[in-house]
Amino acid sequence: MARQKDKEETILNAAFEVFRANGFTNASMKDIAAEAGLGKGTLYEYFQNKEDLFIQVVKVKTYRFFNEISRRISDKTTLWEILNEIIKFTQETIEEGEFFFKFMVFGEFFEMSCEVKQKLYEMILSNRVESVNVLRELFEKGSADGILREFDWEFASNFIPEMIGAYCNFKAHIMGDCWSQQQKDLDREKMIDFILNGIRAKTK
Repeated sequence: MARQKDKEETILNAAFEVFRANGFTNASMKDIAAEAGLGKGTLYEYFQNKEDLFIQVVKVKTYRFFNEISRRISDKTTLWEILNEIIKFTQETIEEGEFFFKFMVFGEFFEMSCEVKQKLYEMILSNRVESVNVLRELFEKGSADGILREFDWEFASNFIPEMIGAYCNFKAHIMGDCWSQQQKDLDREKMIDFILNGIRAKTK
């Protein structure tokens, strides 16, 4: 069983590298098998086809991403600390995140069937439940304490991580290595300020 899991992990890692390099459309099971150092037929012992393999890659990568976010924010007690960790980790994992950003934004996602899109959507939502719940609970507490206004905090706790991810991945895609650590830190401060304070002028 352990050997079987190791081989599956090898295939998933190889698939990620091939999908990242070639995109979904131009990637082939033959290329993935070669990257994994396995026969093409071996891939079909674990995955039905290329779409199934891609879905499993997304499942593993998003689970690890949101699981690590949940771990990092588990001992944080303020919204500032939690948002800082979410943004910082998103910036740190930008190389993997850019793969999904390019896939979603630059067309290939829209060529997939509605069934596959639904599976991907539900999988991502399921994987990020824990971190979203932590955000929502803090928002609701802040609202109950009079620190935050009344709002649909379920919506906000889902929207804010999406907004952070979209901005970070867009910036990384455009700037690449030119996006310095100093600029990342400044952007992180601005994002937190915007989320917590918005654009409304402060009342005197």
